[in-house]
Amino acid sequence: MLVTNSELLELSIKIEREGQRFYAELAEHVGDPKVKEFLNLMVKEEAAHEIHFTKMLETKDDYGWGDDEDLQKLIEENFQTDIFPSLEETLNHLPRFEGLEKAFDFAIEAEKVAVEFYRILGNACNDFELKTNMVLLEKAEIEHCKVVETLKKRVLDSLA
Repeated sequence: MLVTNSELLELSIKIEREGQRFYAELAEHVGDPKVKEFLNLMVKEEAAHEIHFTKMLETKDDYGWGDDEDLQKLIEENFQTDIFPSLEETLNHLPRFEGLEKAFDFAIEAEKVAVEFYRILGNACNDFELKTNMVLLEKAEIEHCKVVETLKKRVLDSLA
């Protein structure tokens, strides 16, 4: 299965849109104001990333991703389903403590998948500006992952 440049950008938009939804819903389920503030910031950051990819989709057709085998493999293995699960389903089927822990675990894993996705996109493209943007997005997602791990600990410690 070959994935086109447009399909990759649309997939990037979908990932960011799912992240927005997930973090907005998670913010509704935490009581800590600092955690809620960060999750709302995550919604805004994911929205900014979505806008970035939308502009890319509108301005250029070819970013040189072509038929990169690593990229194709990553997409087939990780992106055939949503990377962010239904938060309501997670929280409704588990006690509050376990549900929040699972939700944060999903968020951490999704951020790690996004890091890998942007790393491979950056490595596979031949456009210098895009390569730079992918490195910046990769670093932003790494930072998101670290902060979500810290927030998870804070929320779970407050519930214990």
